[in-house]
Amino acid sequence: MMDTLEERARAIGEAAAARVRGRVAATMRETLPDVAVDVVGDDVVLTGRITPDDPRLRWIGSVLR
Repeated sequence: MMDTLEERARAIGEAAAARVRGRVAATMRETLPDVAVDVVGDDVVLTGRITPDDPRLRWIGSVLR
């Protein structure tokens, strides 16, 4: 019985994490239209060019905290 509960809890947690990754990716796409945003496994991957002094980098950092 505990194994079943643990499996169910794990599945619920994984589904929640997938939803969060999707929301983060969608927000990044809206905010950074010139950057490609993909969800790869457990990661949200940003591909593109942003200058080091771009204020959006600070915003990305605040979202990931």
